[in-house]
Amino acid sequence: MKFGEITRFMTGVAIPVFSIKTEENCGTGDFVDLIKFAHFCKKASLDVIQILPVNDTGMDASPYNALSAFALHPIYIRLDALADGDLKWDDSFTTEIAAAKERLNALPRVDYLEVRSFKEAMLKKIYLHNEKKIKSSKLLTKWISENKWVVPYAVYRAIKDTYMFDTWLNWKTMKDPSESDLNNYWKEHETEVLFFAWVQFELEKQLTLVSKTIEEMGLRLKGDIPILINEDSADVWYERRLFDLKGRAGAPPDMFSDIGQNWGFPCYNWDVLKKEDYSFWRARLKQAAKFYHAYRIDHVLGFFRIWRIPETETTGRLGHFDPCASMSLSNIMNAGFSDYQVRSFANPSFTKSYLRSYFGNSSEYVINAYFIEDSDGNFSFNSVSNGEKAILALKDNDDIKNKLLDLYRDRLLVQPKPDVDSYQPTWLYYKSRAFHNMDDGQRYRLRELIDRTTAQNEKIWGENALTLLSMMCETTDMLVCAEDLGAVPKCVPGVLEKLNILSLRVERWARDYHIESSPYIDPGYYPRLSVCSPSVHDTSVLRGWWEEGGWDKNQYYYLLNLHGGAPHHLTTEVSAAIIRRNMRSNSMLTIFPLQDFLAIHDDLRMPQPEDERVNVPGTVGASNWSFRMKDNVERLLNYDNYTNYLKSFIDERRNRQF
Repeated sequence: MKFGEITRFMTGVAIPVFSIKTEENCGTGDFVDLIKFAHFCKKASLDVIQILPVNDTGMDASPYNALSAFALHPIYIRLDALADGDLKWDDSFTTEIAAAKERLNALPRVDYLEVRSFKEAMLKKIYLHNEKKIKSSKLLTKWISENKWVVPYAVYRAIKDTYMFDTWLNWKTMKDPSESDLNNYWKEHETEVLFFAWVQFELEKQLTLVSKTIEEMGLRLKGDIPILINEDSADVWYERRLFDLKGRAGAPPDMFSDIGQNWGFPCYNWDVLKKEDYSFWRARLKQAAKFYHAYRIDHVLGFFRIWRIPETETTGRLGHFDPCASMSLSNIMNAGFSDYQVRSFANPSFTKSYLRSYFGNSSEYVINAYFIEDSDGNFSFNSVSNGEKAILALKDNDDIKNKLLDLYRDRLLVQPKPDVDSYQPTWLYYKSRAFHNMDDGQRYRLRELIDRTTAQNEKIWGENALTLLSMMCETTDMLVCAEDLGAVPKCVPGVLEKLNILSLRVERWARDYHIESSPYIDPGYYPRLSVCSPSVHDTSVLRGWWEEGGWDKNQYYYLLNLHGGAPHHLTTEVSAAIIRRNMRSNSMLTIFPLQDFLAIHDDLRMPQPEDERVNVPGTVGASNWSFRMKDNVERLLNYDNYTNYLKSFIDERRNRQF
């Protein structure tokens, strides 16, 4: 769907679909709820509604852990709406749905598994009640033939159910299916498989209608497209050639963690994707364009370079950027190192005396069990202990395993392709034992070689992203917005600007880090091609941020032109001042989480700021991905004092000279 020309400053609101609360929904927000929410947005003069990914995630509540890059999530279907079509409807369905609404809507947060279980069970009852009609539907048959992803997804989901939702990696059959395997399975299990196709058909009908209704109201819907796909997904299962299952995506070490992050998602096989003209990505974007006027590219930096981690590892410590400039064996040898030294930098070896000293009384046992001696009398890790996964799986005490891990991670170089004599420095190479054991001259020459090599990366990354992001921009007419947070390479702003992709500015992090005090950048100086926001789903909301320690609250308070000291709790007055500051941004779009908009009115807030948070990255718990509005949308629609107050902020921005 086309966003349209932007001729004035625009304002939007971000809310996960599951967070919307109306009188009609059932334990979670659904697609149809977006229409009523859009009426509130229209009344408040808002332009854009931004949502999180809405793909099927199976048993996982995280919207970024999808079972399919295409399939929508059944929890977002409005069950009652199915009764308005040509399906047969039993009165018992209405009774069951009403009872579930009463039970699930009484909960303060989304009970994801309970909602998912109820809706899927209800959908099966409706499907079986209409099985004959559904199987003979020409519209459904035509839709399936026009959407090539449906058959693999439906077969995958049907088989997954027979294995009690276990990963396809553990299936005894259909682990690597051909097209004929899919077709045969469909024929043999038509009732089971067609159910999942029908559910997607109904979901797409509902979201398409919602999107068109929002457009007719003069608003735009902005989606979210994650770059990565779960290994346990229909896409990886059936389109395996498109993915690099020997590599996992993650993040390098940083100030918070010296082991980095391993997200567990497989990397892409970009060479194969390129040969197929990126048809997988084009199809994915065209599917999204059925519903969205704009989309956010999650982790756009991954299109420049991804932190690739070998499948043998559990952390991000020994990863490397891909693509990336590398040092050849001859380059490093010319810097004054022998062939043996170079290889030991990437695959560390130890003297027996060192291992005896390191492991103490356990040394003889450890050496015999986990190391192998080379022709020079040094010891390296054997096949039993060669990898973080392997070490963690050992049936040994934690002290020995932790020491093995420390030794294993202590290396200067990584060799991305074991069969190619090409190397990259580890992120913390300067802390390695091998680097410290060098003389000053060796360290200088090696640093010089590393600096000379890594200097080539900006050009490599910029060219890589220009190719991939150009493909994405030309595939649809959706407005493209980038999530470009984190350690941003220098080439990123130029590439985004060249392609008219909007970058992201989160005010609390938008600071001039080249100046000692790292002052906040005035939003009025943000790039025009950007989206500005005070907080996002992975951060605390404004109220939570205000109460966090360790930041220069008083300095920021001074920028709001308020008098006295900064209050401990975020008052409605200060909330309003922050909203106004962000509304003055030079960004084309300013998008606020709904929770931050509600913070300007006392009786719309939740009791505690943490109750309003959507997700805490790196944690697992019931509070993640379960936030629901305190009040339903109907109250907001009828709350003229609040809506008019909010509208005054938005109209002021709307009427500014563009």
